[in-house]
Parts: sequence; C-alpha cells; structure tokens
Amino acid sequence: MLSREGVPATFFTVGDNVVKYPDIFRRMTREGHMVGNHTMSHIDFWAHDDLFNRQQIIGADRVMRASDNYATRLFRIPTGDPGNNSLALLQSQQLGFLHINMDFDTRDWSYAPGVPIKAQQLDGQGHIVLVHDGGGDRSATIEMLKTFIPMAKAQGYTFTTVAPILPTEFVPQNNVKGAMEDNATLAAMTTYLVTPNVLLTWLFWFGIGSLTILTFLYVVLAVINNHRQKKRLWPDIKEEEWPFVSVVLPVFNEELVVAKTLDALRASDYPRMEVVVVNDGSTDGTLAVLSDYARTWPQLRVIDQPNGGKSAASNHGINQSRGEIVITLDGDTLFEPQTIKMFARHFLEPRNGKIVGAVAGLVKVGNRRNVLTAWQSLEYLSGICVTRMAEGLMGAISIVPGACAAWRRDALVKAGGYSHDTLAEDADLTLSLQQLGYSIVQENSAVAWTEAPMTVRGLFKQRLRWTYGNIQTLYKHRHMLFNPRFGALGLLTMPYALISVLVPLVFMPLTVLVAVTSLARGEWQAVALFSLFVVATHMLISIVAIVMVGESPMHLLVVPIYRLIYEPLRAYVLFGSMILALRGTAVGWYRPERTNSVLMPAGLGKLGPLAPATSDRLAAS
Repeated sequence: MLSREGVPATFFTVGDNVVKYPDIFRRMTREGHMVGNHTMSHIDFWAHDDLFNRQQIIGADRVMRASDNYATRLFRIPTGDPGNNSLALLQSQQLGFLHINMDFDTRDWSYAPGVPIKAQQLDGQGHIVLVHDGGGDRSATIEMLKTFIPMAKAQGYTFTTVAPILPTEFVPQNNVKGAMEDNATLAAMTTYLVTPNVLLTWLFWFGIGSLTILTFLYVVLAVINNHRQKKRLWPDIKEEEWPFVSVVLPVFNEELVVAKTLDALRASDYPRMEVVVVNDGSTDGTLAVLSDYARTWPQLRVIDQPNGGKSAASNHGINQSRGEIVITLDGDTLFEPQTIKMFARHFLEPRNGKIVGAVAGLVKVGNRRNVLTAWQSLEYLSGICVTRMAEGLMGAISIVPGACAAWRRDALVKAGGYSHDTLAEDADLTLSLQQLGYSIVQENSAVAWTEAPMTVRGLFKQRLRWTYGNIQTLYKHRHMLFNPRFGALGLLTMPYALISVLVPLVFMPLTVLVAVTSLARGEWQAVALFSLFVVATHMLISIVAIVMVGESPMHLLVVPIYRLIYEPLRAYVLFGSMILALRGTAVGWYRPERTNSVLMPAGLGKLGPLAPATSDRLAAS
C-alpha cells in the first residue's frame, strides 16, 4: 500500500523478525524506507540486567548488517515513552544510538482485532505518526491508512522518513558490509529461530508424503499378493505325502489356558503331526494338566525342564522334535483346524526361486471385550494383512511371529535356533534366515486366535518388551541395513523400522509442543486437518485388511480413536526402551497375565468329543 501511494516510512524492526523474514527487511530498504533498531525481541528494559539489555540492541544491529549490509544508529524503545524508560534511553545512548519518538499516536495498538480504527484529523503541523505493522492483527491499521494518507495529501502534507530531521552522522547506511561477528550472530539466531520451524515443517511434509506413498504402495502390493495367493493352484496331495510336522509349544505357568490350546491342536485336520510341549519350570499346575492330557493323546509329548527362558524352552522342544517342519505357538494361542495344513503346503515347493524357510500366520485377537482389545484386534489386522502381505510380495518380511509360525527344520538348524541375545527372538530368527538366503512367506489362511492384554498396564508391558527386542534385533543385524544384497528388506523394511524408532525419539516432543502451542493460539485448523488425514489413511488400510480376511466391519469403529491409544503407547515404549537400553537390562522370560478369555468364532473351534472332559479337568485343577 505504501508503494502504491508513494509514501516512505521509518520501520523500527525487531531483530527476531529480521532473522525470520529477511526478504521483507531487504524489501524495506530496497523500496526507499528507513529502518531503525527496536531491540532483538521487544524487551522490557527494567526486567533484565544491563548485559542482557545491551545485547538486545547490539544483536539487532548485527543481524541487520549481516542480512543486508544495512547499518542504522536509530533506536526506538519498545513501548516508547522515553520519559518513563530512562534506563533504555541511557543504555541506547551509551551504545551510540539516537532515540526517535513520535508525537502523533493513531492508537491502533489499543483496538481489538476486527474493530475499525477511525482516521484522526491533522492540525496543519508536521508530525511523526505512530502506527504498527506487528504484534497482532493489523488489518484495521491498513484500512485506516487507506483513508488517512489521501486525507493528509489533500491537506497539503507530504510524507518522508525521519531523514530530514537527523544529524548527518545518524543517517542509516546501506553499504556497510557485515563483519565476522555480525555473520556469526545471524547464523546463531537463524539456528535458534528459523531452523527448528524449517525442520519441523520439512518433517511434517516428509511425514505426510512418506505416509501417503508408503500407505498406497503397501496397499497395492498387499492386494496384489492376496490376489495371487487366492488364485494360486495347489497340488492335490495325498495324506501320506504331507511332510511330518512337529508343533513345539513352550509354556510357563499356563495352567488356565494350555488345555484349550491343546484341544485346538487336537482338532486340526492335518494328518501327520506330533505336539511337543516344553514345560519351562512352571510353578503352578501346568505340568499336571499336561501330563493328564498326554494320557489321552498319544501324539502329545511333554518335556519338563528347569526354568531357562522362552528361547531355551523353544530350542529344547525343537531339538527333541522329529518333524521336517516345526510349527511354534504360544500357550494361549488357539489354531483353527486348517492352520497347520495351510502352513505345510508352502514348504512343498520353492518361492521365487528360493527355498521357503518360514511361513508367518495371521494372528487374531480372541478376547475382544473392551476398547483396548478391540484396538489391538484392528492393529493386528492392519499390521499383518496389509503390511506383511506387502512385504511378502517384496521378499522383505522382517518378523515371523512365534505365536503363529512354521519353520523348515534344516533352516532352524543352520540359523542356530532361537537366539538368547534379544527379547524379540522371532524377529531375530527371521532376519537370520533371510541372511541364509531362505524365502519368508505370509499365509493369511493360517489363523491363530490369541489373548491380548486387557489392561493398559499389561499392554504397555507387552509393547515395551516387543519394542526393546526389535531395537536389539536391528542393532544385532545392523549390517543388513541399506545393504542392497538383501533387497527391499535391507533398503526399505529395516530402514523404515529404524526411522520409526529414531525420528519419534527426537521429534515427538517437538511435535506435541507445536500442536499444543497451535491449539493454545486457536490455530486448530492445521492440527485438525492433519488428524483427519491420518484417520482417513488408516481407514483405507483397515478396509483393505478387513476385506482381505473377511473380518467384521465393526473394527472400523475403532479407527477414529486409534491414535488416541497409539500415540501415548508409542511414546511410552520408545522412551522406555531407550532407558532399558542405557541400563543394559537383561533378557528374561516374559509371560502376560492369562485370563482364559480367548474364543474362536462359532464353527471354527470344533474340538471333538474330548472337549467336555477337558473343561472338567480345568475346573478341577
């Protein structure tokens, strides 16, 4: 507006704004306006010590020279009123500055936003007129000047900077090259004031972009892989041609649930199998339940050992088993009747020219009784049905869950079985098999129903172990990261897993701070838009997952509140994992509290004639 009207002004700028908006500062000087010093951050001189006050003036002076070779010795006290700000007046004069005051106050600063400002009448005398272009919404000031400037011109006034009344030595210079200390000050203030916002903005759009690209990429790949699996023609295999399978079940204090787990295995339609249960020093009645069950089921072998941890128990069971294929599950997991057969068929022929080393199954939550378990059910579906199916098409599956998995015995032997190095022994073993050149497959028809934590405490404890274990696994197999030898696993899946740990650790607190600050300022639109985008993205993933496996659409009701549970949980497990890593916490057996609340849908859990006896046996124990 000033340019259009041919009106020059004298801007007393805050140094922080010179740093944040250098282009506007350069435009002021380029268009013939004059600039003065208004301190670095508009301070109250009485509220600070002398050193701080002087640095506020010096800092603004330095950033002007560094930004545009502009040197000015004009100064205006923040809030003005030199008669009551003698300290500011004295300190600026000691530094060689000349204070400029106004004598005509438009009082635009006193109007609430949106309230029109009436243009004041002039008296024919010369004046220094005070208006503001910062500190709030100044649109009313602009509207007032659209009336004031033509009115003044009509009365014969001309407009100028304060140059005509300045002593020569105080006229600003625009050809003073910034010294090293000026450039250092600008660099430091830019790092402090600009870089965090730029970085957060970049991360925001990087997050939006990567989330969008990866979401659609994973959805498309998952749909393609799912379609291929459904269209795949499997050979007609005679009963005696199926490979012999050993189901290995490590248990520790599973008295309440282990009989139901065995009932589900006994109902399997697989023709050639054995079940090896390793009791890892349970202190309840688990061993008695197992021994009782073995009397009525010859295919069940029970091994008792001193407590040594889940990895040791699993390895002991694997070593004592006889099957070409080893299937693992947890003590609270119920297999559907077809699950073992769906696993076994993948080991009959190679996959993408590679020998199949392991097959990951589909784990579903079988105790959907509250919001927390409903949330976990949706998480399992979207994480497995979409993410792992997409990774399977790329040959980049990084986790075969021990709760529902099948392994080639030869591959297990070469990999050395389950490692004791990490808390995520299944992820560790999966990466070891990938290094040995085996193919890993996802099979959504191999379904297991598991008991999810029903309390916040139980969920946080479980996820802390998982996250910590995955961090240990990434570190152990760090040579695979960004290694093209491992294809999409080394170039996409593992790096993304690493980024999902490291980036939130640094920027999650900053993101929360920015969001809270924005909401406190009433700037809720951006936060709401981002939240809606995230919800819409997750809704797409959830719909695809539900359609893939024919699950209940009721899961979609959880999508709007999904992040309200996920974000606090992620913050807890990430920072908790870092603390555990720094402390060097030892690896041990993890067993969540069992409630015997897992139920399979009607028609799937046909456990045969022994089901009532099993229930009586459980009641007696």
